Amino acid sequence: MRGSPFRSSSCLAALIAFGSLSLGCGKQGAVPQLPDSPAAEIPIKRVVLYQNGVGYFEREGLVDGNQLTLQIRPSQINDILKSLTVVDAADGRAVSVSLPLEKSGDRVLTELPEQVRNANGLLQILSVFRGARVELETRSGGVAGRIVGVESMEQRVGDHVATIWRATVRTDEGEIAVVAVDDISKVLILDRTLAVGLEQSLDVSLNEGEWKPTTLAIRLAGNPEHRLRASYIVEMPRWKPAYRIVMANPKPLLQGWAVVDNVSGEQWKDVHLSLVAGAPLSFIYDLHSSQYTQRVDMSPQGRQVAMAPPVEEGGTAEYAKSEAAPAAPEPEASMDYDDESAAMGAGAGMGSASRDMMVGGALKKASAPRRPAPAPAPPVALEAPAAQVDQLLESQSGPSVNGAQVGSLFRYDIADPVTVPDRSSTLVAIVNKRVSADEVVLFRPDYEGGPLGQTPYRAIKFTNDTPYTLEKGPVTLYTGSTFLGEGFLDRVEPGATHFVSYALDGKVSLNSDYSTKEEGGRLLSIVDGQILSEVLVEERTTYTIKNLNKEAVTAYVKGERRSDWKLSNQPQGTVETPNALIVPVSVPAGKSADLPIIWTKTMERNIEIGTDIGTTVLKLYLQGGHVPPEIAKTLKEVLDTKSLLQQNQTDSARVRGQYDDSSRDQARVRDNLDTLRKTKGNQALQAQLAQKLAKQEEELGKLSGKLVELSEAGAALERRLTVLIKNVRLSKAE
Repeated sequence: MRGSPFRSSSCLAALIAFGSLSLGCGKQGAVPQLPDSPAAEIPIKRVVLYQNGVGYFEREGLVDGNQLTLQIRPSQINDILKSLTVVDAADGRAVSVSLPLEKSGDRVLTELPEQVRNANGLLQILSVFRGARVELETRSGGVAGRIVGVESMEQRVGDHVATIWRATVRTDEGEIAVVAVDDISKVLILDRTLAVGLEQSLDVSLNEGEWKPTTLAIRLAGNPEHRLRASYIVEMPRWKPAYRIVMANPKPLLQGWAVVDNVSGEQWKDVHLSLVAGAPLSFIYDLHSSQYTQRVDMSPQGRQVAMAPPVEEGGTAEYAKSEAAPAAPEPEASMDYDDESAAMGAGAGMGSASRDMMVGGALKKASAPRRPAPAPAPPVALEAPAAQVDQLLESQSGPSVNGAQVGSLFRYDIADPVTVPDRSSTLVAIVNKRVSADEVVLFRPDYEGGPLGQTPYRAIKFTNDTPYTLEKGPVTLYTGSTFLGEGFLDRVEPGATHFVSYALDGKVSLNSDYSTKEEGGRLLSIVDGQILSEVLVEERTTYTIKNLNKEAVTAYVKGERRSDWKLSNQPQGTVETPNALIVPVSVPAGKSADLPIIWTKTMERNIEIGTDIGTTVLKLYLQGGHVPPEIAKTLKEVLDTKSLLQQNQTDSARVRGQYDDSSRDQARVRDNLDTLRKTKGNQALQAQLAQKLAKQEEELGKLSGKLVELSEAGAALERRLTVLIKNVRLSKAE
């Protein structure tokens, strides 16, 4: 083999197999670098964390030069491009923002030569790089030339057969050199395209863009000294609240803490931290990736080839067509700047996460100085006796945060500067206030989990006497130095009352009894014999609560709020929520108490005039004294006719009863007479029965005639009633 000196050591190198693989070829293979320029990075001064997965960052500081640089993660690029605002308080201005162009890994790979995409390990590199110019360094020397190929051969080594791989190289002098692959310690690729391509392929495989910081450069103009404020939003974990309630005299203590996660990529040192309760709208929009518009391919179709003999097994060649993503609209570069730091943080406009990128502008005035924060109070020693705990709680005074309502959001501004190391979580105090709270039992009769509907929860009923909106989170409960249990707190506005359930109470039980009824109401209209009337529907549930505890309890029964229904007997102290009513009742020790819950609702009913309930509705309507005279006269005739018809029906029923009784008695007498006629003697008795039978026949004739008269009279009354009902027409109650 013929040796040759190696090129510059600046070539790219990567360890492969038994040695190292150097990529590049001196100056020709060097990766171009950006020109050096004055750069600076200003520190983070303010952080605002939201519940919608974003965080607002504000940087302030002096920059001496024409460029501000920020080290950001690739996952933050799109949010920064969407929201970055740069303001110069001095005479300078921001001109442009630049960062490396991103290509997707798939697109980078498709642009690489096939040999590069398929290169995995030394053997494959030597195989797929056939024809490439290389320099091989072996233990016995070196050789330079073009790779011809790699082949294997079997060779007996001792008692077994081993496979030996050999690389063949055509030298510059035209010689064919054979090198054992096991003997190669270094490969220098002299083909620049393949060298750079292999490096890019390795970057894509490593997914380098997901973790390697990216430099964002902001070009500045004007006065060389710049007083800059740069603000933007990026994806951040939502902050997580957790609460403690300590039951103590004279009022319980509510403590609120927030778990803050810093995954921004840098330490937050002495920053002004704000936490926003609420979730403003935000979204993801890709402004960084290059987007291509698919174009029509107008190239001539088909291959122009010379004539050839026909081949039986042939086919048409298929050409793969690349599909590019549609182009996205360019963002407009405009926004109004509010010089108040709150507007750049949790204020209006920040929550929508839809700011367009803006550079330039002037800072009108510096941020107002913050008032000094009070010294932190000593922690509550829950291990101390209850009396000492009360004394310690009395010393808890002074706010650790300042609260502000911003639209539908609530912002906690931490009074003291906060330091949160990168990749760490920090617990930050946000609430330390006395609140009104009592221990109660809470029933959920609507609970579908079986017996829990009759067994109450032990709960703390507390009112948010603080000026802060409490975001939902877990609550740990203590009394004195004793742990009571844990519950969960939903979002609670200032002044709202909330129940925190923490245990079950098996010594209090609930039973219920349900009934419903309807009462007549206002007549609305009469059309075609149909009365449209309002009726009052009442649904009553009586809860019986039994207390086996040695002390009295206040029980609350939670029921679903019913649309269009009214709780007619709402007790004092009822807690109303948007979806439920929670009703109280006091239960003495060892006794029971009833809690009636009465829901009422006015409903419309269609009633026939001829029915009894129709008669009742008409009478009530006439008694009201507001009936038009012509309608009143007709309605009275209707009622009088209905009364006569009812009397007719009563008389008919009475006469029918008499007729039926006489018929049965006549049948009995006839049977007795027939029996006597079959025997001799008893002539006197037969004559007596015959006389009685004749009288019964006469009486039945009279009753039959009476029934006919009543029937005819009833039919006439029904016809008259029908005519009267048809003449009654009332479209609206007077």
